[in-house]
Amino acid sequence: MKTGPARLAAGWAALLLAAPGIARASEQPKLIRPEQYEARIVAPKKGRVLVVHFWATWCEPCREELPELTAATGPAAGRDLAVVLVSLDTKRTAPADVTRFLAREKVGFASFLVKTHDPQLFFRAVDPSWEGKIPLTMIYGRDGRVASRLRGRQSRETFAAAIQTALAVPAVR
Repeated sequence: MKTGPARLAAGWAALLLAAPGIARASEQPKLIRPEQYEARIVAPKKGRVLVVHFWATWCEPCREELPELTAATGPAAGRDLAVVLVSLDTKRTAPADVTRFLAREKVGFASFLVKTHDPQLFFRAVDPSWEGKIPLTMIYGRDGRVASRLRGRQSRETFAAAIQTALAVPAVR
């Protein structure tokens, strides 16, 4: 039987794995249409800070920064912070490619795959000012509004600073 810090660490690990919105890396991404973005990704996380990371397996800066995102969110993930990945890979190859990549990198965040005939429709549903360039990370405050947009490749420090800023704003009751 584990005692002391080892027991506490095991308890936190179990809690994080069971937390809503955190998927195992071996799970295939769920398909999402433009009109579902708000209802399926943003609205269910209201009351928590939400990090939505838009990426693709074919995007080198996206692949390079995922470990940075994981490191920056790991300590805060759980009750106060949710992280969701949205892949812009093609529907034909993405489920296997995305699942394989996330498993290899040990990334266990909930994962979605954009399903649309016109990617521009999805970009507009997320943010009318978004032209579709990735990586893009949108951080939503507890109120469900965009707190920050991180465009292009980010470091662990820039992710952590933006997340901490959003976490510092108390929930409106």
